[in-house]
Amino acid sequence: MTHRTTPRNEAGLTTLEWLLIVAAVAGLAALAVVLVQNVVDDTAEQLGGASARATAANVAADTVIREARTADVNDARFNTWQRWELYFTARCERLEILYSDTNLDVDAIFEGPTDKGDDIQPLTGELNKANEAAPGSGKPQAVCRRKTT
Repeated sequence: MTHRTTPRNEAGLTTLEWLLIVAAVAGLAALAVVLVQNVVDDTAEQLGGASARATAANVAADTVIREARTADVNDARFNTWQRWELYFTARCERLEILYSDTNLDVDAIFEGPTDKGDDIQPLTGELNKANEAAPGSGKPQAVCRRKTT
């Protein structure tokens, strides 16, 4: 008896191997797309929660207060209590225009001390006492902040 070896057609097996490889690569690519999309979505949520423009508006409001407390009493723009009040109230209110995209609405209250007339020149020590509390004797009020509703 003689055994004959018939040649086998391995073309189908080779095709199946390539299909499995291509399917594995496609599966990995799909997984990578899903993972990247999740990272992008998480990053977008984080950025949406913290607006850089809103933060900048808050910093600008703090700057107005700081400048009001350290104003040069010899500067003609604010060398009387009335001029000081008008100048810094306008500076604070201007922030609503500059940061209108953040829907900023500010409280702008700058009041001289209760014992000083509008035409009296401020003293550096008095300006340094300015804070959000109501004005008093020798103490002005300086408020520039986002309105709370």
